[in-house]
Amino acid sequence: MATIYIVEDDINIREIERYALKNSGYEVEEFEGSASFFKRLEKNIPSLILLDIMLPGEDGYSILERLKASQETKNIPVIMVTAKEAEFDKVKGLEGGADDYITK
Repeated sequence: MATIYIVEDDINIREIERYALKNSGYEVEEFEGSASFFKRLEKNIPSLILLDIMLPGEDGYSILERLKASQETKNIPVIMVTAKEAEFDKVKGLEGGADDYITK
């Protein structure tokens, strides 16, 4: 079964994403920020990452940059799921290596 990681600080959004994914048959792991997320990546590589931009501490752009710079994680598909709707933000996410960009 495919595992999807959700990196989202808003618990309500995480619950909605988790519910939809679990009901579709996916394993889901959730993270509020980068520290616990990167620690978990050391042990398990997911099939997909749903990544918010506005996170406490390290933002989603920085997390995406770190993922794409690492040999171990550069090929993991990443979908940005964020409230940021500006064209600039979409371009920045996609040019940074995101596979898709979805606004909340």
